[in-house]
Amino acid sequence: MKKFLIFIFLPFLISACQNNTSGAGQVIPAQRAEDVVMQETSSGATSWKLKASSADFYDDRYITMVNPKIIFNSGQKDEATLIAKNASFKENVITFWGSVTVNVKEDNSKLTTEKLFYNTDTKTAWTNVPFTLKRGGVTVKGKALKADNGFANIEIFNQVTDLPPNLDGLKALK
Repeated sequence: MKKFLIFIFLPFLISACQNNTSGAGQVIPAQRAEDVVMQETSSGATSWKLKASSADFYDDRYITMVNPKIIFNSGQKDEATLIAKNASFKENVITFWGSVTVNVKEDNSKLTTEKLFYNTDTKTAWTNVPFTLKRGGVTVKGKALKADNGFANIEIFNQVTDLPPNLDGLKALK
């Protein structure tokens, strides 16, 4: 009888130790949340605040999000806002993809790309896919970039710059 009980419980024990999967082999989230808010603070000040319409939390500390919006702060001042269609968060890196847009308040610039990464430890953003950065009448296109937490300092790689046809557009840059 004891051997019979072991064989009955064995399938349940094995399934409890595996990832949650559907019959089609897709990994099922351990938890789903709506209207999610995450933020990072340092010395009482918020560094960034992320909101998403929904988030799926998986057993391996992996999070996927729909309609994420992250606001980067400096002290009490909002510096930049990033929106995208989707995001994932694993091992201190948030990956944004699908119509990624960053609006920087200080210089009224706008960055658009299809994929952008943000490291929460180093407070650095980067992309390795084509992007467009518009500021005043100037449009800069590139294949990769690296930026600080508030997108105040941006390093551009393989850039092409389109200048405005007249001086009025350049005056707007001052």
